[in-house]
Amino acid sequence: MKVCLVGTISPPDEARKVMAHNLLPILSRKCEVMFFDMDRLLSIDEWEKVKAFKPDVLHSITAASPFSLLFTRILQMTSRSPKTVMFSPLIPFRGFSSGLWFGLSSLFEPVVPYLKTDLVLVQSDEAEAVYSRLGCNVMPFVYSGVDIKRFHPVSKREKEELRARHEVEADKFVVLHVGSVKKSRNLECLRTIQRDSDNQVLLVGRQSIKYERDVAEELRKAGVAVIQTYNSRIEEFYALADCYIFPTTDAAGSIDVPLSVLEAMASGLPVVSTRFGGLPRIFSEADGFCYAEVEQFPDRLKALKSQGAKVKTRELVFPYSWENIAQNLMSVYEGLLS
Repeated sequence: MKVCLVGTISPPDEARKVMAHNLLPILSRKCEVMFFDMDRLLSIDEWEKVKAFKPDVLHSITAASPFSLLFTRILQMTSRSPKTVMFSPLIPFRGFSSGLWFGLSSLFEPVVPYLKTDLVLVQSDEAEAVYSRLGCNVMPFVYSGVDIKRFHPVSKREKEELRARHEVEADKFVVLHVGSVKKSRNLECLRTIQRDSDNQVLLVGRQSIKYERDVAEELRKAGVAVIQTYNSRIEEFYALADCYIFPTTDAAGSIDVPLSVLEAMASGLPVVSTRFGGLPRIFSEADGFCYAEVEQFPDRLKALKSQGAKVKTRELVFPYSWENIAQNLMSVYEGLLS
């Protein structure tokens, strides 16, 4: 089987790049794989490479917008008409209030039924309903994954050393959030959590996503530690933290199953999250993992500190290792070609 993955891969500092970065080497061990780099979209060599490869499956790791669907259709026509698969990490049809790309995607939504791929893989109930309404062949499928070896719990001594290295106070209860610094992430609640003198809220942003300076500045004024640089050792921030929170409610603010939640769980952290996107599809409340309304977050964190909750979040993400995701994808490809 020959598979052409389509996306961007470097640096792996946001969800779709992380997906490509992790899936490419694993799938390469299971079948013949090439990568079409969207950063080289205007390169004739990149197009010729796909044409010569003659893939059986063309798999796009981009949001299923009218633009990516059109591009996938064109690439399909130039490469022996392989079967086409597309991830739908987030739903692009949100209107101009969510940004230019969302607005233009909404404007061209009516063309989607004419450009649809053979299969759209979705992670949330909303995505399944939207793409089904647009006439797409939809399959619920978890493709957000985590590197179980890279993200893991550390000893108390290692945690102390990491806090010293990153200049985080040793005696604070460190509450972590990882993601782009923008209003749609609902980061205002971090200021409320920071008011507890026992807490140190740490926000690690993403460099390649639009950075909203006013949001960051307000958080810094409240005492939140904001880090806005790409760090290839992001696992160290999970390792030094005591808890992870995911306060986002706006569907435009994140992919349907946030990678950061999986990374925090693999690191053995307790997690407090909104019932966002596809998370309720794959996780029920369990030891160390709970859902809450944003206004309930401070109380949930106080309960975690006072009760010393038993945490078994790492075990919950074992099914979503990148190795398992890749194996499940192989089954999807085989089903398309059978």
